[in-house]
Amino acid sequence: MQLVGKDSLSEDQKATLAVAQLIKDEFLQQNAFSDYDYNCPLEKTVGMMKCIVTYYEQCNKILQESQMSEKKISMALIEESFNTTVILKLKEMKFIDPKTSPVELT
Repeated sequence: MQLVGKDSLSEDQKATLAVAQLIKDEFLQQNAFSDYDYNCPLEKTVGMMKCIVTYYEQCNKILQESQMSEKKISMALIEESFNTTVILKLKEMKFIDPKTSPVELT
């Protein structure tokens, strides 16, 4: 991808790349000095990953369904449409207090 650029990738590959970036930046990075990120209970970890996987699956579903129609949907359009709602909420999940009860996390 670094040689040919992001524009040369297919839409499903762009979805994979976008979700990989989300996992790297929001799921895997932790700050041991913050009140919300010093610890991540298993329920929070599993919940975050389930949400990210669901987002990925829905992106792929939308992209595949649009391939059968005349109007093709791109990953850029999906990211633009969801950026203020879904992606923002995915990014905010890491700020959930680790002391939150498992019942409230589900």
